[in-house]
Amino acid sequence: MIDKMIRCKNLKETDTIETIHEWFYKCTPKGKEKQWKDGRSAKETAKHWVHTIPKPFLDILKDKHLRYEFCSPEYVTKFDAYKGEGRNHDLLILAKDKKSNPIIVSIESKADEPFGETIEKRIYAAEKAKNKNDNSKAKERIKELWFSLFGEEIDLKSTLKYQLLTAVAGTIAEAKKRGATTAYFLIQTFIEQENNNHQNNKKDLDNFIKYFSKSVYTNIENNKILGPFSISKGTDLIPDNIELFIGKYEVNI
Repeated sequence: MIDKMIRCKNLKETDTIETIHEWFYKCTPKGKEKQWKDGRSAKETAKHWVHTIPKPFLDILKDKHLRYEFCSPEYVTKFDAYKGEGRNHDLLILAKDKKSNPIIVSIESKADEPFGETIEKRIYAAEKAKNKNDNSKAKERIKELWFSLFGEEIDLKSTLKYQLLTAVAGTIAEAKKRGATTAYFLIQTFIEQENNNHQNNKKDLDNFIKYFSKSVYTNIENNKILGPFSISKGTDLIPDNIELFIGKYEVNI
């Protein structure tokens, strides 16, 4: 490795990842081979991170003077007590600041993939699940997550992307788990040629930033970090005393 950061499965120092082949077979993305293609975010993340740290990432956090220690792809963090899937970090990085305090960095990688479904569509799917199985708690899970982050009753027709809510929740939850009081959630976009999907993702992220910050910020520019943010109510797993920063950068491919 050019740098000293350890790439490994599930943050286990003894289960290292040193090749793209190991990256895929030890930390296979959800879509498996369908996602593992040049130009798609899963494989591009592996290509750009397996041997060194991408310069745009180093640049955006340059003034934080962090020491990067461990990095794991496809790491999952539970952010509530429900049975549903936790936050799947495309990359989770454990770092230390100048005073050796623990720092969490969660990366969401995108090429031209969207941020998934809106809250409105997730609620609709949850209601259908409830009709089929009265024991389903999917709707309760979404409503509790919304209240924890925003401190208000859920907007059932919201066009905010659910993936961004779970990403923030999972980043904060992992910070608590690791004893960190500061966390970074970064969107890493691989750009081959600018297209409408990139613009749609930009709009979705800006909409989230505006709502999350209560209009303190209306958008987030490339190579910028905003914050700190703190969530409104919090829970045992996603507390309201973590300083969260949100940023984005691009990697040309």
